Amino acid sequence: SWLSQMITGGSKSLDKSNFERYVVVTNKSHPSHFQNVGFLIELYPTAVLDFDPESAECGLQHFFKQHSTVSSHLPAAYKITDRVEDTGNKLKLTQNTSWVFCNGGIENETPSDTDQWFMEKGASTRDVISFLCRRDVLPNKRFLVIFLLLSTVREKMDPLVETFITFYQELRGTDQILCISDNENAFTSWKDLLEARCGINISCRCIYELSFAEVNGTICSLWSENRRAIRFLACGGESKVPLEKKVERSLNTLEILCVNECDGGSEDMKSMEENFYRGEKVSWWNFFFSEQPGSTPFIKRDKFDYIVTTVIEDLCSLTKACVLLNLLHVPGCGGTTLAMHVLWDRRYRFRCAVLRNSSSDFAEVADQVVQLLTLSHEEERPKIPVLLMIDEFEDMEKVYELQQQIEKKCVEKKIQSKCANVILLNCMRSGSSELNASTTDTVFLGNALSEKELKFFEEKLVEIEKRHKNFETFYGFMIMKKNFKSEYIEGVVRNTLKSFNINQKNAKLLAVLVLLNVYCKGSSLSVSLCEDFLDLQPKPICGSIKVEDGFGKFSNFIASCSVEGLVVYRAVKVIHSSIARQCLQELKATHSVTKADIADLLLTTNQLYESTQGKCKFLQDVHHILVKRVFSSEEECQFSPLILDIANETPGQEELVLSNASKRFDKDAVIFQLLARYCYLKKKDFSEAKVWAQKAKELSEDSSYIADTSAQVFKHELKNAIANCKEVPVSPENVNVFLKMAQSAIDAFWQTQNLAKKESLQRVNTKTGNCPFNTSGCLGEIQVGVIITDLLAKVPVFSLDGVRHDIMSQVLAGDMKLESMQKNDPRRHKNSNYYDILRQFEDVLYNLKYRMKVN
Repeated sequence: SWLSQMITGGSKSLDKSNFERYVVVTNKSHPSHFQNVGFLIELYPTAVLDFDPESAECGLQHFFKQHSTVSSHLPAAYKITDRVEDTGNKLKLTQNTSWVFCNGGIENETPSDTDQWFMEKGASTRDVISFLCRRDVLPNKRFLVIFLLLSTVREKMDPLVETFITFYQELRGTDQILCISDNENAFTSWKDLLEARCGINISCRCIYELSFAEVNGTICSLWSENRRAIRFLACGGESKVPLEKKVERSLNTLEILCVNECDGGSEDMKSMEENFYRGEKVSWWNFFFSEQPGSTPFIKRDKFDYIVTTVIEDLCSLTKACVLLNLLHVPGCGGTTLAMHVLWDRRYRFRCAVLRNSSSDFAEVADQVVQLLTLSHEEERPKIPVLLMIDEFEDMEKVYELQQQIEKKCVEKKIQSKCANVILLNCMRSGSSELNASTTDTVFLGNALSEKELKFFEEKLVEIEKRHKNFETFYGFMIMKKNFKSEYIEGVVRNTLKSFNINQKNAKLLAVLVLLNVYCKGSSLSVSLCEDFLDLQPKPICGSIKVEDGFGKFSNFIASCSVEGLVVYRAVKVIHSSIARQCLQELKATHSVTKADIADLLLTTNQLYESTQGKCKFLQDVHHILVKRVFSSEEECQFSPLILDIANETPGQEELVLSNASKRFDKDAVIFQLLARYCYLKKKDFSEAKVWAQKAKELSEDSSYIADTSAQVFKHELKNAIANCKEVPVSPENVNVFLKMAQSAIDAFWQTQNLAKKESLQRVNTKTGNCPFNTSGCLGEIQVGVIITDLLAKVPVFSLDGVRHDIMSQVLAGDMKLESMQKNDPRRHKNSNYYDILRQFEDVLYNLKYRMKVN
């Protein structure tokens, strides 16, 4: 039907709709409508612009709220006062339906008459529409605006007409607009009003010959049986309990795996398998299809049975509320797949879920985990535990923090149990491929397959070759089947990149993507960004080009993914970390494209930074590869791995990269701090370092870490000056210069210490954060004290004999004054210039030993 065609963008299936999001605009409803608008629950619109002021009390929102999750807003909430993604996050735009009351009805906002609405509420409603139509909020050309006319619109200045015109202008046409009414009179009135106001005929974008009952039935039928079916959770033994849609949507930090997860689904088995074998993240469907007749079982890794039958069972016997199972894995070796396989296998024995976003508020996550644990358990003792998979955490401290929050919530809810209530399956990347030993709570998965595993891969390949003609491009599968052999990866990359030309747009985007992938775990580029950069024109109709295909001959290295950040969006990534690393090597060796070239391309290409979905995450990733250091050896601590690798590969080019970084992030204190560090550590240009350090301080006056950089500049300048001084003994003039530098460094480190104390006090007062006290100011002052002591030991008044050295110790402890020392010095006339200078720094000298001790 025409309705099926329009509401799905041509696919005639809501499971595979070409629209990713829906926005609904509606007016005054009647109770008789409610039995026929169930399709709205299933569509789960991102936003509803409601012009019925009674909607919350007895209208459409009241009905909707009984079946789904809603966040109620006035239009003013959509005004951008911070970053766009922060506004979207505050609105919970991709977590709940945002119900916008465009004509009052909540928060004591009074409704306006038609004549007054334009003046009183028109501007704020336009803000809502402009926000929703931003390319960095909803996916460009991939959302549909549905005007659901529940009442006849009769007036030319009706708010719904104004709203239509604004959407028409923002979307530049009607391709993304659908109007639904249930009678011809309402349609005719609507059509005539729009034609009179803006001269367009809306007939081809209207549904009016169907009753709302028929509309409801048609739209609901476009979902597969799986999407319409009741979902069930395990409840102990063989029993199950239904998981209501509203409850599941309210647990929005969790992706819940139900016992009947894929039953009755209509997903395309061939395409789902192809995506997985090419390198996309495994989905529940891949496990489901492997259990169907005619399929070989999903490959069981050697560690699978050990985790399921031994580790998890042992952890379950513990009486702790929340226990931890660490699955450490080398990137690209199937760690996430193994963890999800465990959940799939255990979904009848546990209530299984995956944490959607590792940066979610842990208190909220803990609350939702406990809700899942206790759902449909009337007694205080849950029958079965929750098995929660967490992925992409980089810091074990964060894992422990989440564990503690869950334990705290269990105590608050007075949950009693003789065994573990929650098992955290922490799937975490490990940089080492050498670890192999497992412990009671930690399992390691390396990048070397056993003979048994290789045999499974051989058997699966036979099945794949029968089902798929293009199996040779299934690199995600083949890399593992070849046991991660570097020769195979090198050959694939060399063959794919043989016609690489950095002047072509798809080549530029691939280079940027592999650089980000190598130096920032989990990096991706949003589909919106790729479409803009590659000049792809998405259309809200069936058959629009897949963004992966826009990469042309490099498309086999690209996989699609979903990014769960402040807002949720579609993105692309490199299929495998080893492919990305080899691409960088091949680009340098064969095409003379260095890491510095790609970094400069990344930082200077303005089109990459235009407003598209995922811009905030993209900026974070670029920032990360520039500033994030790896703390191991002294050399590695100084700069990020990317900057160090550029310095090694093309010495000197790192300075240009950093210069471009300062232009791209021209209001970023951390980038300026990085420039200052480079200037004093590598260039030994302390004047320029001071300029960058001062710029950083001006942007972040209250940060002890930024203040420490200024102090470090002074300290390193002092060390460098003393090292370059070849005088023996040191002249009075140079002693004066060096002590002035030392005084400046000490003052700067004192400022760092004071700011660190303020930060610590603020954390205590606000009960936020668990960052350790910044001790760099204390350590820096001690280091300057050591430098001063070494310097004074070379000054004649302290360096002639052992007695003199003892005297220096007394002076620095404040037990002897310089005046007394000079009186007793037989060479006091010869050393008078030294004493004159030292007296200028009495405060520093007399307190030196004490300050070093207290620090």
